[in-house]
Amino acid sequence: MTFLNVEKLLTEYVNSECLWGLEPNKYVVRIPELIKSGKILDIGAGEGRNSLYLAQKGFDVTGVDISKEAIDKLLNFSKKNKLNINGIVKSITDFEFNEQYDAIISVATLHLINKDDLFELINKMKKKTKKNGLNLLTVFTDKDAGREQFPDLYFFNENEIRDIYNDWEIIEHTTYNKEESHGKPHIHNICVLIARK
Repeated sequence: MTFLNVEKLLTEYVNSECLWGLEPNKYVVRIPELIKSGKILDIGAGEGRNSLYLAQKGFDVTGVDISKEAIDKLLNFSKKNKLNINGIVKSITDFEFNEQYDAIISVATLHLINKDDLFELINKMKKKTKKNGLNLLTVFTDKDAGREQFPDLYFFNENEIRDIYNDWEIIEHTTYNKEESHGKPHIHNICVLIARK
């Protein structure tokens, strides 16, 4: 179950041509440098900016999001670009991992679900990643300005994700500030982890 106001987000997807834009996350662009091919699962894919990029690089991509509107846009963008992406409308906490993946990514999504579901989901991500496969996560930290405004969201200690993956090879672990323009302009403090199983 998510703490996010899903109805508000669904409305934003309907009223926006492309809420998050189509430029991939700057860390997602590293994936083709780290693995050359395979199946990728994009958890919380939104309208598909990262899924589209990875599909263009030749990966077999599945994007999962709670918003039908967002997945419809992802599939339309995919069709326009002659790409084949599997889009699934599902809450990420209800998604069943029925296969193994070469990489699982989750960009700006995991902090939106409650703590119990969150760690169960991360355990599934780790379990369903092939040997030598990758996980890439970006999450809000407890230094994020939104912590006071959204006390029900989960804000990570900046070392927490790294500690969860201490049995994997850590390729990247960093925090940075990102300016956002959706809604009222604001800044997020984000922790990034790329790890290899």
